[in-house]
Amino acid sequence: MEEAKSLLREGFISAVGHQSTAEILSVLLGVEVPFNRTAITMRAGDALVVFQLRIRLQEGQILSAEEVKALYDQGQASFMLVEVVG
Repeated sequence: MEEAKSLLREGFISAVGHQSTAEILSVLLGVEVPFNRTAITMRAGDALVVFQLRIRLQEGQILSAEEVKALYDQGQASFMLVEVVG
C-alpha cells in the first residue's frame, strides 16, 4: 500500500466507479480519491493502481465503505500496479 500512496501523491485520474470504494480508498491512501464512473484508455508507459477484491460479490451487491475496509483488513482486497508495456 505504501507504493500506491507514493505513486498517487504525484497526481492521478480516478476511475473508481463506486462511491463507497472511493471513500475508503481516500482513507486508506491518505489522498482524495474521487468517485468517477468513467472509461479509461491506456497507452504504452501508462501505469494503473488497481484495488481488487479477492472475493466474488453477489450480482448487484454494493458494499459500504465499512465492508470494503473490513475486506481489506481481512486480506480479501489488495493493491496492484499495472504498467502498459506496448
